[in-house]
Amino acid sequence: MLLSIHIPKTAGTNFTHTLEYLFGDRIHMDYGTERNLIAARTCSPEIKADPAGFAKRYDVIHGHYHFLKYSNVFPTAQTLATLRHPVSRVVSQYRHIALHGDRSVERHRLIMDGEMALTHFARFRFIGNAQSVCLEGLDIDDLDHAIIQEHFPATVARFCSAMDFDHKDERIRKLVSNPINSRENSAWDSKAVPIDPATFPEVEKYCQADMDLYNRAVERFVA
Repeated sequence: MLLSIHIPKTAGTNFTHTLEYLFGDRIHMDYGTERNLIAARTCSPEIKADPAGFAKRYDVIHGHYHFLKYSNVFPTAQTLATLRHPVSRVVSQYRHIALHGDRSVERHRLIMDGEMALTHFARFRFIGNAQSVCLEGLDIDDLDHAIIQEHFPATVARFCSAMDFDHKDERIRKLVSNPINSRENSAWDSKAVPIDPATFPEVEKYCQADMDLYNRAVERFVA
């Protein structure tokens, strides 16, 4: 079993397509629970009751869940996380909410109406240090695989080699070459406070746990 944790705004969507090509229908997608901490960390009763039976049907669990959701259910599973420079990740999430947020979520509404700036948004632990929160309980030294957005082709190739897949396969090479976050250059059509690069050093102050995690991951997984 491979626990593949797609941390939001970390090239996971691009990598999902690669996983789908590699594993086909043996991927169990776990999306839609990330806004609820309990749901993001609680394994469903059906899987928990029969993990061996689940493992006969699936090789991968991929999605926006936290490591703690499945760590005790599949204690020998390999682990993978999609990662990104923390400031870039926060900026990307803020931009996504500003342009495509859900007004039923108070935090989204505040951003969309210009009542919460990027620096305030970053102060939430589950935003500024989202990667550390998702991987709580898993030391970076124990992570088996990492897909790092700033080193996407190299880390996908490393993962494929480790899993005995041909990273030079034409389809994989095409998937890896697809633009990441291609909509991030779209026009700013929002009442939200515009993103100001001058505030990035302040944003980084709220991402210290993730900065340490990210730097260690780059050192370990980028040859």
